[in-house]
Amino acid sequence: MHSVTSQKKTSPEAHANDATAPLDIKALSPEAISTMSYNELIGLVRETNRPPGGSKAIMEVAHQCFLNPGKTVLEIGTSTGITASELAQLTGCKVVGIDINENSLAEARERASRKKVAHLCTFQKDDATALSFPDESFDVVFCGNVTSLVSNRDKALAEYARVLKPGGLLAAIPMYYIKEPSDQLVNDVRKAIRVNITPQYRQDWENFFKVSPFATLSQSNFSFDELPVSTVDAFCKMILKRPHLQSLPADSQQALNKIYTEFMQLFRVNLAHMGFSTLILRKESPDIDAELFTSSKI
Repeated sequence: MHSVTSQKKTSPEAHANDATAPLDIKALSPEAISTMSYNELIGLVRETNRPPGGSKAIMEVAHQCFLNPGKTVLEIGTSTGITASELAQLTGCKVVGIDINENSLAEARERASRKKVAHLCTFQKDDATALSFPDESFDVVFCGNVTSLVSNRDKALAEYARVLKPGGLLAAIPMYYIKEPSDQLVNDVRKAIRVNITPQYRQDWENFFKVSPFATLSQSNFSFDELPVSTVDAFCKMILKRPHLQSLPADSQQALNKIYTEFMQLFRVNLAHMGFSTLILRKESPDIDAELFTSSKI
């Protein structure tokens, strides 16, 4: 949930090997760790990487998308698989989770096994802009905030629509700035996630998602809470004590502790400037007229 909105990745070829090759933790050097992006570190430390809004957002999506054992869900950017596993555990639906990071996918499979939903969850490497699934394959596409990290967002949205069944639902949770960030903050986040971000605001994402063939069924808007430094430090210490990380060489452990804590404190500051929306949109049939007389809560 620490990703931010963006428009274009920088030098994706430079990190292709990092994203696809399983890590040999014992062989990781301090130099290798220091060049990792935050998304690569997620797979290394096996962080529980939830969507914006966390478990409450997952529950809201499950409820508003009417998920049940007869439904099939595609999760774009599953990371370490917490959303896929929780949706399957909560509702009995079948979930396919895709990501570009093999280390994150390996943790996602292990998580599904631990939560006893491996029979409902499938995880594979795939590209959001060129999905390997046939047309009209899924009842729901869940894309969290990951669309912000895709280099060609318009192509990704077209792919979401293509693989959705008629009347299928798109669940998106885009993040955006509600307070203008400084240039320094934006540049620091760019370096951390290796994406050339352009600050986005709520209206930007509404304009992006609210296009044909999608009709908005619901929208809930939130702001992130501001956390103290000590809370984030305590979280980092807990994560970095995980047993599998203790096999790192001592100097590599020190490098990991430094970069991971720095990233998390950076995201603490960044998220204090941000909010997000939970959007549920339906793929409309072309023979259905748009609604003319809309309504608002009073």
